[in-house]
Amino acid sequence: MSVDILVDRNSVRSPNLRAVSRSLSPSLRTVIIACADHRADPAHVLGLEPGEAVVLRNPGGRVTNDVLRSLLVLSTVAAIDGIGTGYHVVVMQHTDCGLSRLASPDHVPLIAGYVGVTTEEVADLALADPLAAVRHDVNRLRAVVQSPDTTITGLVYDLESGTVRRT
Repeated sequence: MSVDILVDRNSVRSPNLRAVSRSLSPSLRTVIIACADHRADPAHVLGLEPGEAVVLRNPGGRVTNDVLRSLLVLSTVAAIDGIGTGYHVVVMQHTDCGLSRLASPDHVPLIAGYVGVTTEEVADLALADPLAAVRHDVNRLRAVVQSPDTTITGLVYDLESGTVRRT
């Protein structure tokens, strides 16, 4: 059973995990919004080590209303703990995303509800174009995040080449 495999792996890794800093602030002061697709795990793609970044994953790596609420909660925890601002937010999407298969008019209501936009705005999400999709989501995030010392960057991971590209 896969859960048994995962628990066994944890027993091997746990001594190394205990040594990771217990700070609520990730060492790279980075939050990554990424797709839930198993082929595009930001820990593997970007070589993340435990404790370096907060990673929020959802279908498509989209900046949804739920992601915005999660960022609000995270920033509130940081403020309460005196961690402060100065974070880097990365929106990382990828080629051949499963969400691109929902770009047809049949799925407009589903996508609109998922992202939190009107059905008229779904076309702006550029589901079939990862470069345009990341640009859209970076702009959406920039319109909401008001902290001048927070930077927002978009990346597209190319499944074929294994490389990331800034947008």
